[in-house]
Amino acid sequence: MKNILITGGTVNTGLAIARQFAQNGYGIAITSRDQKKAERTASELASEFSVPAKGYGLSFTSANEIREVFLSAERDLGSIDVFVANAAHLGINFGVMNTDEQSFCDIVDVNIKGTFFCCQAAAEVMKRHGGGNIVTIGSVQGTGAVRGRAVYSMTKAAISLLVKNIAFELGEYNIRANNVVAGAIHSDRWNALSAEEIAARRARYPVGRESTEQEIANAVYFLGTDQSASITGTDLTVDSGISVCILPYSKEST
Repeated sequence: MKNILITGGTVNTGLAIARQFAQNGYGIAITSRDQKKAERTASELASEFSVPAKGYGLSFTSANEIREVFLSAERDLGSIDVFVANAAHLGINFGVMNTDEQSFCDIVDVNIKGTFFCCQAAAEVMKRHGGGNIVTIGSVQGTGAVRGRAVYSMTKAAISLLVKNIAFELGEYNIRANNVVAGAIHSDRWNALSAEEIAARRARYPVGRESTEQEIANAVYFLGTDQSASITGTDLTVDSGISVCILPYSKEST
């Protein structure tokens, strides 16, 4: 049996990814800042899909904390064959001029430091077991400027380059790494939006709607399995077409 570890795996896209792999027979390890929530979600996945599943608390406070979680997952499940770096600090409303030092560090500690040392810890386990796949969750906001998201955008750009370096350095150990560049994803955060706000957002996308969490999970499954066996160091964009728009998208008038 193969196993996957997903950070931030108790809700939204992270949970959709966990369910996608669980229904395909993978053992599941998920993390959350709330250890009890991680354990409860893991128990529910184990019951629903009849696969081993474990939950761990992870706050990204140190590289040692991260390494211990990965070692625990290796002991509990036997291996980590796929790692998905899903957890993120969204960094909303932290732009160039209004970001203080502590807020900057909070965002960078999760999105860059946390992702880097999770990937490092995953790679250490994978080397012992003959290889594996690392998938990060990036963002179209890592490819350009967005008002009030300067620090977040910077961190997502860094993740894309990290993936290329992992692919380059660790390919000889049969470790692949790829990045899902996500656009808007319909999550529980959309529940606070009005119908008018949702319609306005959807009007920006050539496809006419945001991605579902399952569509992101499908992309992660593709990159995390042998379906993409010769693909490494790439950015797979799943963004409803927003990144192809040089100017704001609008329908052609007729």
